[in-house]
Amino acid sequence: MNAVKISLKSRSLAKVIITLILVLLLVATGLLVLFNLTKSKDKLVELNTEQMLGIIQTFAEILDGDSVEIDLLEKRKSADYDKWSAISDSTLKRNGIKYLYVMNIAYDDSVEIYLESENHLGKNNFLEKEDIADFNIDAIKKLKEGKENHVSFISYTPNYGWLISSYAAIKNSKGETVAFVGADKEMDGMDKDVREISYNFLFASILFVAIVFFVVLFIIRRIFISPITKIIGAANDFNLLGISFENLGPTHIKEYDALIESFRRLEKKVNDAVKKSFTDDLTKLKNRHFFTISMGNILKPSRQEKKIAFFVIDIDYFKHVNDTYGHEKGDFVLKGLGAVLQELFGNLPGVVARLGGDEFAVCLDNIESVKTVEEKCKALNERVSKIKCSESDTGINVSIGVAVAAFSTKPPLYTDIFSTADAILYKVKSMGRNGYKITELKAE
Repeated sequence: MNAVKISLKSRSLAKVIITLILVLLLVATGLLVLFNLTKSKDKLVELNTEQMLGIIQTFAEILDGDSVEIDLLEKRKSADYDKWSAISDSTLKRNGIKYLYVMNIAYDDSVEIYLESENHLGKNNFLEKEDIADFNIDAIKKLKEGKENHVSFISYTPNYGWLISSYAAIKNSKGETVAFVGADKEMDGMDKDVREISYNFLFASILFVAIVFFVVLFIIRRIFISPITKIIGAANDFNLLGISFENLGPTHIKEYDALIESFRRLEKKVNDAVKKSFTDDLTKLKNRHFFTISMGNILKPSRQEKKIAFFVIDIDYFKHVNDTYGHEKGDFVLKGLGAVLQELFGNLPGVVARLGGDEFAVCLDNIESVKTVEEKCKALNERVSKIKCSESDTGINVSIGVAVAAFSTKPPLYTDIFSTADAILYKVKSMGRNGYKITELKAE
């Protein structure tokens, strides 16, 4: 009778322990999700602000302040207006920013539009007035008075709601601010990204809680410490593209052996998926995801100064190739360019990747000089010209924008070096394509 009572008490205690562990896990998960939500939002605001700031600073440097000043005074468009407008439209589409514009620095109750990128609402007319209430007057004042060259902020406007915004001054040759470049991103879109991250994190957290709960329950009921220790040891040794569960010996317990076998299958699936996730199926080059990870490693602080070269490469008139010869020839051209890039850069320190479509990128780590970069650009232009869609064809051409940066302890931001190379690429395109241009980033 006493044995029965002890057994009943033991079962009740086990339930209490299990319930307590479950409650603690759920509370910890809830707090972690809340913390992740706050940190994710702050990080997204920071990343979006840095992206917009780099873009508008680059775009402000492209514009001729003297020309813009005269255009605004005389109410006319300069010869470069259409080119600037095309660059702004392309910049908007490539970077996912909601609004990109150039405005007159002078204001009373309104400011005048000089350039506005084409968004889902369409373009306003040249020099059309916008309500000053939709802009940050204090920020414009700082630019106008020369107190700041660029400003970033979060604000609310009646017509557009909550926005992350950045302004950069456009100056004339006298150093006077005559206009400003602005970029806005709606907070609603960012909130959606935060919610998506939070939902994914919550799902992963709940899954984690469930796994931990059942493992704890199993230990309490069966108390097989040795097999659990072996499985945990194999999990701790797990490494992408490595083997940790294959050599784990049998436990002679059906449930644990089945669990180990499941981990082996999962490990194989994960490793296979990782290999595929880093490779572009068509060209067999690395993909954008792998390129971004590699750039994070390349742009780490270094004890000794090093110089890198960042290439952005587009095939000229690639749409014409697809329209004229079909997508099969288009794929042939992409594979051909991928093979040339692999041949020219594959054995050098750095990374070669297809970012998507006809856009490719290369980052060479630890280059000796800019002359090396020029030689690679010339060789690339020469070799791709031999890729032909037909015997009568003259071959394809590419446009290349290159940003060279030297650094040690203070590396440039990936977004800055990418935006710079991208802007240089569009300068090449605006000058007739089929060429290259190299610029060196100034060290901070």
